Amino acid sequence: MTLHAPLLSIVLAGAEAAGIDAIAFARMLNVACLGAEVLLIGALAKTMTRSAGFGVLAALVVAGSGELLQVHALLMSEPLFIALTLAGILALLHYAGDRRRLWLALGALALGLAALSRYAGLALPAAGAAFLVLDPDLPWRRKLGDAAIALTLGLTPLAAWMTRNLVLTGQTGGRSFGVHLEAWPSVRDQALAIVLNWFAPLRLIDWIMEQDPLTAVLVGAAGLGTAGMVALLMTRRVRQLVSRDVRLSGVVLVSLCLLSYLGIVFFAAIFSWPGADVNERVLSPLYPLLWLVLVAGLGWAWGRRSAVLRVIVGLLLLALLRNKLVYDYYTIRELGADGLGYASRAWRSSATIQEVVAMDPGVIYTNDTAAIYLLANRSSYWVPWALPGYDPASADRTEAEMLGVLLEQDGVVVLFGDGDLPAGWSGAGLGTEVQTDDGVILSPKSGAPG
Repeated sequence: MTLHAPLLSIVLAGAEAAGIDAIAFARMLNVACLGAEVLLIGALAKTMTRSAGFGVLAALVVAGSGELLQVHALLMSEPLFIALTLAGILALLHYAGDRRRLWLALGALALGLAALSRYAGLALPAAGAAFLVLDPDLPWRRKLGDAAIALTLGLTPLAAWMTRNLVLTGQTGGRSFGVHLEAWPSVRDQALAIVLNWFAPLRLIDWIMEQDPLTAVLVGAAGLGTAGMVALLMTRRVRQLVSRDVRLSGVVLVSLCLLSYLGIVFFAAIFSWPGADVNERVLSPLYPLLWLVLVAGLGWAWGRRSAVLRVIVGLLLLALLRNKLVYDYYTIRELGADGLGYASRAWRSSATIQEVVAMDPGVIYTNDTAAIYLLANRSSYWVPWALPGYDPASADRTEAEMLGVLLEQDGVVVLFGDGDLPAGWSGAGLGTEVQTDDGVILSPKSGAPG
């Protein structure tokens, strides 16, 4: 396994080794992660606003957030990643306050484990190290020592894993370098639409996305704002303000983590092959970070004690909460109606899965190994054309190799969906064993010459 970071798999394998069903344990893990995230968001919001009220507000919004409920209803690595990231941020903020290196070690380890749960967190330890060197009142020896500790503890687990991958497969993370600059406009617009959907009404988002130049302008403005923040942080006066005000420290650290994650996601989408997906699940770790920055801004405005500002803050909160409650209601109703993914009614009643269980073949090739594992309780191999790096020019050789394995081990090919073979595959020696409404099972027995 190289395409995915290993921490969640290690945790679930540990549960199985202890005699606990991995799926049941994952449900408990996701519940625990969501609970931890609510507490961490509340603690961070209170720290960044110096207001218990804003801390409670931030925690309550996250507790019922449809965006996070959807993520935690799936067996994916995002819940673990989000909880570890928030824990690392809180620990580093504690370290900035009292300079106890125990907090530094805990924060660095948490960010390092977050990176070990999702490759997109690769730059989180670097973001933490950058935050540690901002304080202009500390000697450079202390700052560089702190940064070295953060990078060592944060990057060692992932570096060890990537070294293992490189030795075994020649790749560090299941992807190779490849430039897809033509994908940038679609990646940019998709990411912008998802982020806006978290906080703005759908009609406004639709209008914005229909204005072709506007999306580029908004993303460009965000880029200029980021560059401006970096430029300001280069000045000693701003660094002094940040180091002496825990609210600014929190905003800067959260922003650095947010930008590091987003930068890795965009880099993987544009400069890797196969290009990484940019969808709502992948971007979901940004949601609590953006929410913290927004709450910090609202808390700052409220603290100005201006009647006008407080009215504006109140109206913004009412509009935001109304939008969130509507989205949360429909999310909960959707989750309860039919289930998500492989827990949906369609998958649970899959005729193809029932046929696989009844046949109990010696080996299975399929275009959906997770469905076979979770619903048929069988191990399986990906069909060759579904693997990263598959070369269509090798179709004849690959098809012959797979057919040989199928004949030797009394196997079948299980294809969900339309069941079509890819271009270059003749299907020679394979015939239809079972055709269902949601897939097809091919067998060398029925297709091979008598």
